[in-house]
Amino acid sequence: MPELAVVTYLRGEERLTPELVDIGNRLHHRYPGLVMELYVESTGPVPAPGAEFPIRVTHVSGTKYRKLLDALQGTDHRYLLSLDNDIAADIPGLLSLVTQTVGGDFDLGWGRVHSRRVSNFISRLVEVDKLLSHTVLRPLLWRFHLGGTIPGQCFLLKVASFQGRLPGTDTFLDDLSIGLHAAKHRLRYHYAREVVAFELPSYSFAALWRQRLRWATGFRQCLSCASLTRQDRRLLWTHAFCYHLLPILHVGALAALAPHAPLTCAGWLGALALAITRRRPRALGAALAYPILFPIFHVGWWLKFFHVKP
Repeated sequence: MPELAVVTYLRGEERLTPELVDIGNRLHHRYPGLVMELYVESTGPVPAPGAEFPIRVTHVSGTKYRKLLDALQGTDHRYLLSLDNDIAADIPGLLSLVTQTVGGDFDLGWGRVHSRRVSNFISRLVEVDKLLSHTVLRPLLWRFHLGGTIPGQCFLLKVASFQGRLPGTDTFLDDLSIGLHAAKHRLRYHYAREVVAFELPSYSFAALWRQRLRWATGFRQCLSCASLTRQDRRLLWTHAFCYHLLPILHVGALAALAPHAPLTCAGWLGALALAITRRRPRALGAALAYPILFPIFHVGWWLKFFHVKP
């Protein structure tokens, strides 16, 4: 049985990026049986200049989760590496993740995903949000068996552990459905502390707002799954509390305390910013503003969540 297949997804008129072709070539040198399962929504040809590996193109629309379920159902490889088309890999980090996950026979593997360096302020806030999620929240929750999400931009699945086992309910949040299944069944996972990929962050307030609304819709879709157990719901609500409610409570507490203890609040914000950006000090300025400004997007998440019909 061949070891590895790469799965990626093109929306609308997107084209396969040179970065994805380069990743495929490098992995193909290590795993000669590698193929790329490419899901596209357009009907035209998909050029892939320089590709040294076979590409199987499937023309289909719908969510990434639906496409991933199709890839799991049709593959004869041991592992699937799911990659978003807009990422740039840290090649040594990604190769290490694949080698350790496949070599260790883990059910699931992921590493840290950071934002690419973009100059505008919203993108800097997203960079801080990624640092908090990928270096603090997610590792901590998984360590206490409360993890319910993985980084959807780049992850590895052992096919035998997920084929025919994931919920059939469609959702925008493939990362949450996969993480929930892995957490509930205590699957063996490999978390690489290295950065494995960089994604292109949102450039504008409107784009980031729309993204959070999609996430709220996806969370509601996950909650509507008929097969959810009490443990599933506990993990889902833990995720919602930590990722989307805690930041609002935090800024509310700061607003209440600031008139009485301004220096304490300022010191806390400084310490928090230093802790989040300890591996990326250039993001310190945005990290100081992040706890105060970013909760507005979590407010939007909750407004959309309560507005979406079950």
